[in-house]
Amino acid sequence: MGFRRFTPSICCGWSGYTTPAYICRPFSKNCMSTLLKPSSSSSQPEYSFSGSSDSLLNIGNRRWIRLLPLTVVLYLVFLPLWWYSLHLLAAVSGVAANWIYQLFDSRVSISPDGRLVRVIVASSTGDASSSALRLDTVTYGLPMLAALVSVTRADSVLAKIRGLLLGLGVMGALTVPAVIAFAKLTSLQVEERIAPWSGDRASLIFDAIHGYAFTQPVLAVIVWLALMMLGLFKARSTQQTPVVAIARNAPCPCGSGRKYKRCCGRVSS
Repeated sequence: MGFRRFTPSICCGWSGYTTPAYICRPFSKNCMSTLLKPSSSSSQPEYSFSGSSDSLLNIGNRRWIRLLPLTVVLYLVFLPLWWYSLHLLAAVSGVAANWIYQLFDSRVSISPDGRLVRVIVASSTGDASSSALRLDTVTYGLPMLAALVSVTRADSVLAKIRGLLLGLGVMGALTVPAVIAFAKLTSLQVEERIAPWSGDRASLIFDAIHGYAFTQPVLAVIVWLALMMLGLFKARSTQQTPVVAIARNAPCPCGSGRKYKRCCGRVSS
């Protein structure tokens, strides 16, 4: 038979010889394997990769690469809108920063001047020193954020508009602390000119303002990612829970065992 070792066995009324691999029956040329086949429960699942991804940027389909030129085009479209809105942004941030700063130091006056925010500091000697902050240096991340939000997939147009307004509102509100920090920087520079021995206290605020100005693109991306993680691009569900009518002769849902009309139904009626 070609096997070195045989073990006698009886299976289903047939005598034969078994080996770990085969059962060979005399008077029969049929041989069948006795090796255990992996069952469906013990077999490992088959893995397949379709190439798609449900991530935020849909990197599997390279969707972000296709949207990159559109983002650049929209950024160029939003640039003129941002430039002409600097007058309004300077007026709002200047008035708000002046109102807040006057609560702590009445010697400093903050007023809008076109696309600039001008800071006037009255020193103790009676002299006045002024400086101006170019608002475009601390707000040029706004058109970047508008372009990113515009190419982001949303459940509805209303959800996209809501995310756009909220993102622009957050970045616009951050302009007020930047103006207040610039006013404090101007005040410290005036004090250091009068009293040079007071130390270099303005350098830290100077570095903070310039760091905020240089990181406007990073701030725009952070605000955009925060909008997506908060789910502001998803439509709000307006479905209401349906009211199920209970038959009068049905068992009461309170679990008393009585009919609904003789239990809770009598109270509601």
